[in-house]
Amino acid sequence: MFPFLTVQLVRDAKDLNSMKDLRTKLDKLRADASDLALMSRQAADAEKRALFGRLADELAIEALELEQVVNGRSGHSGSFDLEKVVKLKAGPGRD
Repeated sequence: MFPFLTVQLVRDAKDLNSMKDLRTKLDKLRADASDLALMSRQAADAEKRALFGRLADELAIEALELEQVVNGRSGHSGSFDLEKVVKLKAGPGRD
């Protein structure tokens, strides 16, 4: 067998494993952002609502950034599942 082909196959396998890891992390970030958004809506205390809302927004932004990295590595651009996106909301001082 051709040695360069073997090396390329090994690199491709590593890329697939790292892509799976990134997608797993992406799903975890989305789930955590969704959980924090829910906690923000359910919190009785205004300070906790604001804190959980900010945390949810931060995780949602991180998820979007990670998704861009994943899409860049896989050759997909702009394709994402809208149902998994956590909606950001503008708050006081966040214009």
